[in-house]
Amino acid sequence: MIGAFIIVRLSSSRLPKKAMMEILDIPMLELMVERVRVSNLVDKVVIATSTEPSDDLLEDLAKKLEIGCYRGSLENVMDRVNNAAKEHGCDTIIELLGDNPLIHSDLIDDVVGLYQNGAYDYAATVTKEYPVLEANSEMRLFSIGVRVQVYSRKVAERYIDYPEYMKDQEKSTTAYIFEHPEVFKVGYLEAKDRWYFMNRPDLTFAVNYRKNFDLVREIFERNYPINKYFPMESVYDQLDKEKFLYLMMGNE
Repeated sequence: MIGAFIIVRLSSSRLPKKAMMEILDIPMLELMVERVRVSNLVDKVVIATSTEPSDDLLEDLAKKLEIGCYRGSLENVMDRVNNAAKEHGCDTIIELLGDNPLIHSDLIDDVVGLYQNGAYDYAATVTKEYPVLEANSEMRLFSIGVRVQVYSRKVAERYIDYPEYMKDQEKSTTAYIFEHPEVFKVGYLEAKDRWYFMNRPDLTFAVNYRKNFDLVREIFERNYPINKYFPMESVYDQLDKEKFLYLMMGNE
């Protein structure tokens, strides 16, 4: 079974409770779930959050949306994801970040397809964070904030072999995988072919600050009433037409 696990908590220091901030009277996380659950290759959607009381709202939202919820360690995200996959009977994990609400089901399906067809241990949309770029600077990178990672539960269980990674809060939860290509077979989906228009590594759609949320709100307010599953092409078209939106990207 393939599960899409959305990593989210409400105790963010930069923008607290951002996942529950509303756009068109709908929580941002709910809008993301809508886009994820129509993926052709996702069997189950699960909110993976912490046991902190502040995250009770996320469990309530999962019940309302009739999707899965797992509550585990606040600090050890990999342990949380691994246990969530076990509890929900998933042998393949799609890891998504709750501050990436624009993620599209077609992009998820393409990364899962790459993972399956290449018999990889790990596959992902390639962005400028990955060390593979040191050896291959010609790779066509996606924008930040549309990250899809796919790996097996067996690979997730290997996190205990790399305790130093779990202590480093600056590293991605999956860095122990993609930083060891000699151990794990790693594949990347590049921003080319059908995704050529997303070859904009200078752009970021991750919601870390209030102005990032305002950007995402502008995008949903323009596109959602027309098509609730609006494609990524619509996002980039809007950026080209409304240049002021670029000012809402990045850090404060």
